[in-house]
Amino acid sequence: MGGDEGLPVGAPAPRGGTLRLVHRLRSWEPVGPAGLADGEAEFVLTGELPHAHPVFGDGPHRFHDLQAGAEMVREIGEFLGQSHFGVPANRTGIFYRFTVAAPDISAWRAHGAGPALLTTLLRVRPDKVIDGVPRALEFRTELQIDDVPCGAGTANVVFLPPVVHRNHQVLSRAAVRAAPPRAAGSRQPVDPAEVGRTAPGNVLVHGPAGPAHGRLSVEVAVPAGWPLAPVTEHGHVPAALQLEALRQTALLGVGRAHRFAPERCALSSLEVHFRGYVEPGAALRCAAVAGRCGQDAQGRRQVPVTLTLAQAGRAVLEAVATVTEDF
Repeated sequence: MGGDEGLPVGAPAPRGGTLRLVHRLRSWEPVGPAGLADGEAEFVLTGELPHAHPVFGDGPHRFHDLQAGAEMVREIGEFLGQSHFGVPANRTGIFYRFTVAAPDISAWRAHGAGPALLTTLLRVRPDKVIDGVPRALEFRTELQIDDVPCGAGTANVVFLPPVVHRNHQVLSRAAVRAAPPRAAGSRQPVDPAEVGRTAPGNVLVHGPAGPAHGRLSVEVAVPAGWPLAPVTEHGHVPAALQLEALRQTALLGVGRAHRFAPERCALSSLEVHFRGYVEPGAALRCAAVAGRCGQDAQGRRQVPVTLTLAQAGRAVLEAVATVTEDF
């Protein structure tokens, strides 16, 4: 018959709210000391979408941020590896790819004064299993907001042994130290309204250059008093900050290239490849190349945007997003 095994997951997440995870047991699934390393497992993850949040709740709040679904899965990945798949606690979980897409962006509209509940069905498959321990996990996700289907995605996480993780850190920091020093002085941030925010202290993008032939380049800088932790426990710039920089650059790019109204825009798809660590305190730039303007199935204007986050002369993140303008 199978059944459900539920547990709250950790402390409140950086995006706000506590996550709840339910393992959907099947009668043939082995559950024991070896975990679930031999096959796919299903989980249901629920959590409130950011509402009165200092960053994700700032702005017109016409839409919930699509990245919230990706962030929830990212937060739970390392926990699942250790709690259900037998991954040793000393290994560090690193998400290196994920995709999320909403066929109809209207499902992500923010309604009412209260928070909405995001439910994510996770199908998790262990990969690169050696001696019963997976070196990676693959996720397939289906998303619902208040029980209404609103999108789907995939994700991949790799678990690095301590020595490998340390070596990656050393190489990353050496590359930053070898780069030319950051130029003195600071460029002005863009108007918050151009990136769908209200508070100037939430603007990450500065000194835009372009667009020229659809390409826009900005400096990414964390303002003083940024409400989210600007550095992870491992000393790197967190993924949530990188995704917000992508979102802001994408909205700025399509606003200037195609005259989209940022307050009516949202990301309706996002495909991200993390290629390296982002180190704090070093110059960081994001480039956006806006494609041709098209329409979704409901007739809304939308534009694909190719994004690259670069530091010390190397691409640390590559992404493709779709910006959709609501009616």
